[in-house]
Amino acid sequence: MTICVAYGPTPEGDAALDLAVRESRLRGVGLTVLVTARQERFDTDPADGAGDDALRASVRSRLAALGEPDAEVRVVDDGGDPAEAVLDLAAQEGAELLVVGVKRRSPVGKLLTGSTAQRIVLESPIPVLVTHAARS
Repeated sequence: MTICVAYGPTPEGDAALDLAVRESRLRGVGLTVLVTARQERFDTDPADGAGDDALRASVRSRLAALGEPDAEVRVVDDGGDPAEAVLDLAAQEGAELLVVGVKRRSPVGKLLTGSTAQRIVLESPIPVLVTHAARS
């Protein structure tokens, strides 16, 4: 079994990664970091894979800083639907727990913009552990 964490380079993503590392150690199970990459990449050619390599390197650096350099990192093009991509990857990994970070938003903000994390929580067939970034 494994724990999967949906990671993005945000304070919320960092909080989720920190929590997932702690949970994987506590439970004695593996950790897989799920990183979604959008199809619309303006700085690299999606066909050359350089963008994926940069994402992996960034996540591996963060994992090394947390003392967890051996975690698996999977990068996938989300096809415009990051919630579905994360849920599909967690299912492929046979995850027992999915960890996500959420951003604090007003009720109106939630209504207008929707929420990837909300969809993950509502549609996930496995338990989802939700965290947020510490207030500064």
